[in-house]
Amino acid sequence: MGLMKIGPRGDSTNGKAKWDESRCGDVRQIFITHGNAINSIQVLYDRDGNLTLAEKHGGEGDYFVGINFKSCEYLTSLTGYYGPINPKGKGSTVIRSLTFESNRAIYGPYGQKEGTLFRWDFQTGVKFGGFHGLCSDDYLSAIGVYVKTMAKP
Repeated sequence: MGLMKIGPRGDSTNGKAKWDESRCGDVRQIFITHGNAINSIQVLYDRDGNLTLAEKHGGEGDYFVGINFKSCEYLTSLTGYYGPINPKGKGSTVIRSLTFESNRAIYGPYGQKEGTLFRWDFQTGVKFGGFHGLCSDDYLSAIGVYVKTMAKP
């Protein structure tokens, strides 16, 4: 299986901390803080039975959500919006909204569905392989994914 980096979406030039979580394993939990945008994301990965909690990326938000994936549940798509947080279209571009879809449920949307839409699907020949992105002290500035291409028999 090959690992391919896709994205990021959002503002990949405006942020203090670049982060990368390739080859971490399967998603078991996702923690989001949000309000009028996505303030932070943190993921608990399962790699061959070993749980690893990645760093929290971003700041504090008005709301906290924990998404728990069951043992046979896996991520099938990520949808979101990015754009300026200022209603007049000025200021920094941030991730405004995220929705996670698994083979069992849809989680979200978290944040505000405003700005430019993006979507990644992890089905038909690809599997989710991790997140990467950029954050500031207060917001998630950009997010991208890694996908594993599945070898054909």
